[in-house]
Amino acid sequence: MKAGPYEAFDPGGGTAMVLPESKDRLKKVDAVVFDCDGTLIDARRSYDATVMKTAETMVERFSTVKLPMDDVGGEMIMKIRSTGGFNSDWDTTYALSVLSYVAIERCRADGAAGLDRILTRLGELVGDFCSTNRLAGHSSVDRYIARRGLASGEWGRFREFLGFPGSAKQSLMAATFDEVYYGGRLFREVYGATPAVWHDQGLIDQETLFVGREDIVRFMKVIGGAKMAIATGRPLVAVRHTMGSLLRYFEMDASVYIGDGDIYPELASELAKYRKPSGASLVRAREKLSAKVMLYIGDSAEDRLMVDNARRQYRNILFAGIYGSSFDEQSQISYFRRTRSDLVVRSVNQVPAVLEMIGR
Repeated sequence: MKAGPYEAFDPGGGTAMVLPESKDRLKKVDAVVFDCDGTLIDARRSYDATVMKTAETMVERFSTVKLPMDDVGGEMIMKIRSTGGFNSDWDTTYALSVLSYVAIERCRADGAAGLDRILTRLGELVGDFCSTNRLAGHSSVDRYIARRGLASGEWGRFREFLGFPGSAKQSLMAATFDEVYYGGRLFREVYGATPAVWHDQGLIDQETLFVGREDIVRFMKVIGGAKMAIATGRPLVAVRHTMGSLLRYFEMDASVYIGDGDIYPELASELAKYRKPSGASLVRAREKLSAKVMLYIGDSAEDRLMVDNARRQYRNILFAGIYGSSFDEQSQISYFRRTRSDLVVRSVNQVPAVLEMIGR
């Protein structure tokens, strides 16, 4: 798909780009739905760090090899998520863990199990895996391993060790992830159980907000009301913990917190249909908000894909892609332009300014 020209704006804080053919509809936006991580919340020191720490822990406990995930994990996480099927950070952790273990196993078989060689092989595996869309999350990893002839008895035992897919009550990997992310007190609050390893402070407490009250109020003024919602893979407890009182500005009935299905089994089947890149959460928000033209703001490939899926039912759902929270801004800009995103911005706070500048 040819990228084509974009019209550049300078709202402050970085270049914003508008697809010319979308300007008329952007002028009519009367409702906004937000992704959380990378959009409303800076999760690079929380979720991304938890993915790396958990994968590192799982691999080391099973193989005794300690990989320096802090050095290489961020870029690999970005690549895995770019395939479109990894909105769940458990799935992302599974992919990074399994590909890391396969890299170790292959290097051992070649008699070259030094860290540099393992990291090189891991980079090759991640690059190959991410060379095409992988929309089925953890299942995509298993299919890739099988089709590449990389499966072995030891790999099978490593999968059993992870215990995934499964909830934090069933899977060692998922439990470790949530213990690191939530910390001891919040983990016990969420699951009613004491974590195996008590973390006084979870990485969730490293999160910061990209928005403040004044930013939310500006959105309301630009769109002419409080027709705003959230569509995220996070559970509500994690959103509430970080966003605090700001959450009251968003319409709860129009919002979807997909991660609640991982915590509360009774909600899993109902929330499964909303998992990104499904467009169901946007269709629901559009109907609940009675929106004529709705804008969804996100920072990832699955966010972009879910808008395409939602448009099969409602054409007037637009997408604003955020590139400033990415590990590689230029790659993110290129992706959003190549996929004909309606608006490309560095941060969520530029959106109201751009909407004003195009003549609302």
